[in-house]
Amino acid sequence: MTKILIVEDEPIVAEAMSMVLAGAGHQIVGIAADADSAIWRAAAAQPDLVLMDIKLANNSDGIEAARRIQADRPVPVIFVSSYLDSRTRERAAVVRPVGYLVKPYSPQKLLEIVSALSA
Repeated sequence: MTKILIVEDEPIVAEAMSMVLAGAGHQIVGIAADADSAIWRAAAAQPDLVLMDIKLANNSDGIEAARRIQADRPVPVIFVSSYLDSRTRERAAVVRPVGYLVKPYSPQKLLEIVSALSA
């Protein structure tokens, strides 16, 4: 069972992700909507994987949040966003994400990318 932290500022999207992943046997250790909450929850929950939106609540940045989370403890990050142009990918490369999931995505695609990492 993979412990997953979901960082997503849209509550409906976060809940849908949580339901799909929990239904597949993964443990959701938290949901955060902004960078500060994500950093705090990651430190507290010690997830095996972080699903990180790039544009977060309170004008915070998911790439910076991922960098700060990994500075505390190396953890794989999958960026989930509709903003995955080449400039964004260059900024994200610093974090060395293990994958990208482009919005909109299907529940099947979400499970495929998470399952590939937890196999």
